[in-house]
This record gives sequence, C-alpha cells and structure tokens, in this order.
Amino acid sequence: MHVPRPATSAVDGSACIALAMRGYSADGARQGGDVHATAPTPAGPLLLLADVKGHGPDAAPLAAAVLTAFRDAAARKTDPVHLARTLDARLAPQLGEEDFITLLLADCRPDEIRLVNCGHPPPVRIGRRLTSLPPPHPSPPLGLGPDPRIQRLRLLPGQRLLLHTDGLTEARSPDRVPFPLDQRALAALLAPTLDQALDSLLDLLHQHTERPTPADDLTLLLLQPAPTASLSPP
Repeated sequence: MHVPRPATSAVDGSACIALAMRGYSADGARQGGDVHATAPTPAGPLLLLADVKGHGPDAAPLAAAVLTAFRDAAARKTDPVHLARTLDARLAPQLGEEDFITLLLADCRPDEIRLVNCGHPPPVRIGRRLTSLPPPHPSPPLGLGPDPRIQRLRLLPGQRLLLHTDGLTEARSPDRVPFPLDQRALAALLAPTLDQALDSLLDLLHQHTERPTPADDLTLLLLQPAPTASLSPP
C-alpha cells in the first residue's frame, strides 16, 4: 500500500512476544478513531485496540480520550475485565446517545493470552489456516452496557495472532466486495517476518480496494511468541 508506513516492531522480553503494528487514518488524515497502546504489567504487556464510532478527524477527540483513560487506568488495574469496566465508567460521560467504542484487550502472559472483547472484530489466529476467534460470550461495546469476560488463548510456536479494526474486513472493492481473509491473506500473514507479513497484507488490501489510502481508519497488530517463548499447546 503506497502510504507512509507508521510501523513499530518489538520483542517484549517479559512476555516473550514479538509485535508489529500498522496504523492509518481514513483518507490519509493525521488522526482518526482507532486507538492502540501497550501497558507493562508484572506478567507481560497488556495491549489495547479500540475503535470509536466514526472515523477521521471527527473521531480523533474521543479516540484521544480513550488513550488517556487507558494509560491512567492501566497503571492501577491490570486485570483486563476490571480495566474494561473502568474504561466504560470513565468514558461514559463523554459519549453521546449514539456513541460507542469497540474494545479489545490482550493480556499477554508467558503461558497464554487473555482476551477481553467488547464489540470488537474478533482476532484471527494464523497457522495452517486463518481461524477467527469470536468471544464465547459476546459483549456490547463500551457505552452500550458492556459485559466483559475473559477469553483464553494459547499460541504454538510459529503461530501468530492478528488484531485488527473493522477497517480491514469492511474494506471494499470498487464493486463493493468486502476484503476476504482467504488463502492469499494466509500466505501474506505467514511471511518470514511480522513486518513483511503486514506489508504483504496491506499490498493485498490496496489491490482489492484500488485505493492509495484506506477509506476508513485501519489498525493492524500482529504478534507471535518470540523464539524464547514456551507457550503451552492449545
């Protein structure tokens, strides 16, 4: 995708995960409605991925409020269920009647990843095939009476996990066909490095939409156990 590449890659030694990220605002705007952040915990990093209603600059103020609330609350509450409830309570006064925030928290530990999903697109496990991982007990987004619960996930060495906003799966071709997470996407996401995998996936998205920039805000987080990790098999 021929747009500037705001990429980050890192290995978190405490939880033994490698992570790569790509984030873009709709139509090339400087700010949008997607939010991502990482907070350290004694067990490993806690990842936030959120998407406020709307996109582009109009959604940026609420997105900034989500980021501020997360940074403050995560310093005191590391349990992802309690954190989701705290964020809902703190952000509710700033939401209009029709506003909401989809939220995905990933508490990355040496032996598992604990997910909390409040109305967000489900993560995708990448292995021999792409497997969508919707929560067993779906919760509404923040602002709409969320009921956060833990979803436990274990990754084998060599498996990866894709966290994304709906700017990926709702991206459409000129004839309105949604972007497919198919065998071509699987091949892209199995590229040798996480950065290469995200670049390959974005190239497919660009070919599909025939657009130089996304029509919606888009954030992708791709993680996998680092070589030193020893996660139990699923």
